Amino acid sequence: MTIPHSTTDDDSVAKKEDAASSIPSAAAGSSGPDRWSSRLSERFGIDFDDELCHWWDELCSHGTGSQPGAQNLNWGEFRYSATPQTLLSTVPDPFWPPLMPPNFLPLVGNGAGDWLCLRLLDPELAKQTGISTDICQWYHGGGDWLPWGSRLAEAFLFDWSLARLPQPDRRHAEPAFEADAEMVIESGAPSGPQDWRSHPWGQWVSDCLPAIDAIDWQGPGDPSRLANDFLSNGLCETPVRCQLVIDALSSELAGHLSPKIAHDLELVWNDLMRWSFDLRTMPGEIAACLQQALRMPASAFDPAQQRWDEVAHHASVICASNRDLSWGHDLLGYVKWSGGDTIGATQAFTNALRCSVFTDQSVRLRTHWATSSDGVAKFSARFLDEIGGTVSPGANHDGQSFTPLPDQLGRLPGVIGDEQLLQYCGRCPADGSGSIRTQYSQMLIDQSLSASSPQTSARLLYAAGWDLGAEPLRRYGELLDQYILACRAAGWGSHERLAGVHRDGLKARYNL
Repeated sequence: MTIPHSTTDDDSVAKKEDAASSIPSAAAGSSGPDRWSSRLSERFGIDFDDELCHWWDELCSHGTGSQPGAQNLNWGEFRYSATPQTLLSTVPDPFWPPLMPPNFLPLVGNGAGDWLCLRLLDPELAKQTGISTDICQWYHGGGDWLPWGSRLAEAFLFDWSLARLPQPDRRHAEPAFEADAEMVIESGAPSGPQDWRSHPWGQWVSDCLPAIDAIDWQGPGDPSRLANDFLSNGLCETPVRCQLVIDALSSELAGHLSPKIAHDLELVWNDLMRWSFDLRTMPGEIAACLQQALRMPASAFDPAQQRWDEVAHHASVICASNRDLSWGHDLLGYVKWSGGDTIGATQAFTNALRCSVFTDQSVRLRTHWATSSDGVAKFSARFLDEIGGTVSPGANHDGQSFTPLPDQLGRLPGVIGDEQLLQYCGRCPADGSGSIRTQYSQMLIDQSLSASSPQTSARLLYAAGWDLGAEPLRRYGELLDQYILACRAAGWGSHERLAGVHRDGLKARYNL
């Protein structure tokens, strides 16, 4: 097992790391510019709040393996903190350029490559909301990410409670590590704050989140009840709603299907995924064939297992609270489409079309069947193609007009038309997805050169690399250089500085 803050095996990077190790140490609890938090703030240009300053100066060294004699954490997945010493090195090992977005600062890892990251939000949006960061779980197995809270303490709370929430085994798109090695996660999570307080991190989480004392941790072990307690107390709302949606979409049948079964029954695996995503769509003769082959009861095929009203409710909330997450818009669009509301579906899918594929949670939500053929890049694009296009801004239907969402980092700016997006994200069997990613990222780079503002240019360049992904890999060097310049012109100092560290890592590791 590789401890997340250890140095890379790359010799050129190792030399830089050795040089960086000569930086004088800052004692925990020291004040002023010698504090770890001050030095990290200076490097990344981020004005950390009091909680994160306390984390850097007093707490991060208490993680598993952080230093000799550190008290091990015996619950949760994310236990390995990125130490200040590592983050101050020339090329910090926890950074994963270019797969990790350039506005992500890794904080705590699981030892398998996944990280809880501080995400820098769009500065123009931050001026309106007063919220400039959140904490995202970033998955190295494909680059998917999901906000786990507005604060690190909230992300820890979700991590430590996930084993008791609905669908705890659906935490990743794929297993991040084998269950037979050092990285086994303790399934017997502690019952609540009274146990967490035995560790400095747990005491900190309890102090930061007094609302957790309002939860009945000793009550009946009902995952849905606990999830609703979290929501009632405003805790971990985005990841909890995601778990509840996964649970509402679950069925007895889904866990028994595999590509081998599809092959043995001469069925198309993509069709089988689509039918299991929505059991209402499964043809009767297919259900009968599967029931006989799998020796499962008829109840396993009953569409009533799936609670689409709950899916619609949680998706609607996510659409309002997290406008840059594709999965909320995708599912809301699907519910409306399947209910015959074409206008409502078109509006939701049009919003989803502007979100990154790395936010669709497609494997966990079982929506990936929609992007497994015909070169379709986004779930929303498949349905917009079927419906017949997007909804025009200002369009009126039954007294309701469609107002496009404002531009923000992580969403395609409005300067790119919906129909133009569909040309790249919809069906394109001739060129293949690799060619489309190359053309798409180049189109966005070209558009950034004539953007009306440096803010729009920065958003376009961000999308060029982290909406569908860019090809070939060497493109990311030029892309990050341009993104850094655009951030500088926009006055986005923290984004510029953080992206610069990602750029240094790309150069050191891949010579790009």
